[in-house]
Amino acid sequence: MSGRGDQKVGAMLAFILLFAIPIWARPPLATMLPGQQKGSCSYAVEIETTCAPSAETGDQVGVRFGDSLGNHVVAAHLKHPEPVFNPRSGHQKQGGTHVQYKAFDRCSIDKFEVEGPCMQRGICYLYLKRVGANDWRPGWAKVLSKHQNGLLAPASDMFYFRTFLPSNVWFGFDYCDTDGPHPPLLAHDRAT
Repeated sequence: MSGRGDQKVGAMLAFILLFAIPIWARPPLATMLPGQQKGSCSYAVEIETTCAPSAETGDQVGVRFGDSLGNHVVAAHLKHPEPVFNPRSGHQKQGGTHVQYKAFDRCSIDKFEVEGPCMQRGICYLYLKRVGANDWRPGWAKVLSKHQNGLLAPASDMFYFRTFLPSNVWFGFDYCDTDGPHPPLLAHDRAT
């Protein structure tokens, strides 16, 4: 009887430990899709805009993310948003067609498709860049990898911003050489 109870406790402990390991320390999650160049993978970036007054923006927004081995993706201008949630229209299904949808609306969650090198480890840094005259207050951002079967799987933990972003500078978080969150970093990027 005690042997069976020990097995259950062991299985539960293994399950808990799996989720206690930061995502960037886990094995690679992205896979190359048919028709992509060798070493190219598809990602979905989800970004929440907070519900704070004047949180929305019409400015150009870019994203930069990567893993601890130096693989990185830069999308200088996120285009063709797909709403995940918008308070004006409610919850949205994946894969729907949306006409004249405005990204980065207050209280919304938007998804953008980007392609880049396949990550060898979980994504451990993410920066956002806003170019324009309006303010913008993102709540969080996360990256999902797209697999051959079309399913999305987490490729990063959540990156929490919850502050107005400065203009014309990469602003975000780098947890690659750490075991936990640190204050946001400003990064002047030479690439874009």
